[in-house]
Amino acid sequence: MATFATALVLSIMMAVSSASCGAEVIRRGERIDIADGRLSVILPDGWAKTDLNATDVVAGYATQDGRSSIFLREMDAGLGGGMRELLDATVRNFEATFEVRGGGKVKTGEVPGKTRKWPAIFTTVEARVKKGVEIFEMRFYLFVFDTGESLYLVQASTTQPVREAREGQIYAFFRSLVANS
Repeated sequence: MATFATALVLSIMMAVSSASCGAEVIRRGERIDIADGRLSVILPDGWAKTDLNATDVVAGYATQDGRSSIFLREMDAGLGGGMRELLDATVRNFEATFEVRGGGKVKTGEVPGKTRKWPAIFTTVEARVKKGVEIFEMRFYLFVFDTGESLYLVQASTTQPVREAREGQIYAFFRSLVANS
């Protein structure tokens, strides 16, 4: 019994220690700040932080099954070009990198902010992605919005066939975005 109690205490201490060493606990439905507080979002259930592989990526999340991800990039709005130019350049980059099989129409929308709503545009791209010897059919969701100071590109992706529930999570993430400016 003493061995069990010792093991229990040690496991509790390890759990507390790992939680205090930067492991961020995100509760289902809880709004979290990202991009140093410039944005906030509600992370869908089953998604967790992932490693960021580019310097302009301010947040990245992936599903537990590894089939879907969302990355947010931030660019200075004063560097020239606007939302449409950024979206078009991203699609051209996809066409140069992947076998693009189609895309959706560009739609407009808004991202809520503290003092106003910020303009946004959105489209999808269907592509065949080669990773080593494997080929994946993917759908990319490209969402760009402008807060006056920064342009944000939110790029989500999921494997095909696209599950309705997963697509719903991606759209819920987009709809939950708030610019804290």
